[in-house]
Amino acid sequence: MSRETVEIVRRALELLRASYASGAAEQGLLELCAPDVRIDASRRVFNPDVYEGREGVERSIRDTCEAWEDFHDTVERVIDAGERVALIQTIAGRGRASKALVQLEGAIVWTVRNGLIELVEVFVDADEALDALGPDATRA
Repeated sequence: MSRETVEIVRRALELLRASYASGAAEQGLLELCAPDVRIDASRRVFNPDVYEGREGVERSIRDTCEAWEDFHDTVERVIDAGERVALIQTIAGRGRASKALVQLEGAIVWTVRNGLIELVEVFVDADEALDALGPDATRA
């Protein structure tokens, strides 16, 4: 199941990137999410929030697109911990209102159960994300 979980996360990330490019949640992304999916972005420096359900996924994408232009990420490492996968990444963008360029390192931990994404946790500290994964995490 672990390899399948990593592939679900990779596919979700592709669809998330496409959603940011289009400004709206891609249908395939919503189909990968459990109906009660939770996005915990409360640790973010910019736009901290918690989003609930597939409507929350759509709102999260809208919020990101409204706040940022040219928003993108680069995945540095993929850490596999069974039902949980961490993407250690660099995100960058330009503030839509401020025009300030921003680049941050951090991580996103995805929890996948029964083939659906149940929880997405955004961390500004990659070490904190790795601690959340526990001792069974391996590089994928």
